[in-house]
Amino acid sequence: MKASQQHQLRLLELANLDAKRGRLQHTAKHIPEQLSLEKIEAERRERRAAAAQALGDLEDAQAQLRRVESDVQTVVQRQHADEARLEKAATSKEITAFETEIAALKRRRDRLEGEQLELEEQVESLTATYDARHDEMRTLEAEASDLLERRDLARVNLQAEAKELGTARRLLLDGIPAELVALYEDVRGKVGIGAAELVGNVSMASNETLEVVDMANVRRAAADEVLFCPMTGAILVRTERSDV
Repeated sequence: MKASQQHQLRLLELANLDAKRGRLQHTAKHIPEQLSLEKIEAERRERRAAAAQALGDLEDAQAQLRRVESDVQTVVQRQHADEARLEKAATSKEITAFETEIAALKRRRDRLEGEQLELEEQVESLTATYDARHDEMRTLEAEASDLLERRDLARVNLQAEAKELGTARRLLLDGIPAELVALYEDVRGKVGIGAAELVGNVSMASNETLEVVDMANVRRAAADEVLFCPMTGAILVRTERSDV
């Protein structure tokens, strides 16, 4: 294929733009903040679960404490009522019955108040555990929120840069013959790079020195002849820096 030196030089500009686009796409897939979010996601789930478990344990203990407190109140009320009746009892049988019931109520009250004390201590301990787990969760969630904000900002910046590169590429394509562009795209699709500069006797497509025979062929070729890197197959563009 034949193409003017000017059009071949534009291929280098196009290849440079495509390289920038490739790096941009790689960056978009490997945004540091996104990678950090993925790393802490498992820990976020664990901390949420731990906080939820701690809250569930606390609520269960609080419910038990309320039940025992209610039972204690009921027993105290019955005890006071029986003590009032005892004072008004007229027969030994009534006195004995009330005293027996009051003694049983006192034993039950002592047992319930002991259980109440244990539950109060348990609630206090579980409250401290929940507060710690909740603080741990909130700390990590705050870190995740900051990472999300910075990731989204990075994405916005990358999208703006990608838009600029896309516009520049379309403008550049307008100045290159369609046949040459088609060749460039075909080569790029096959080898990953469409065109590269020949610097001295080194192909920038492979970063390797061309063999003597290959360099002789380059020097013999007409200026408008489209050449290819013998190592990669990319279009090889001669410039002022080429050893020709």
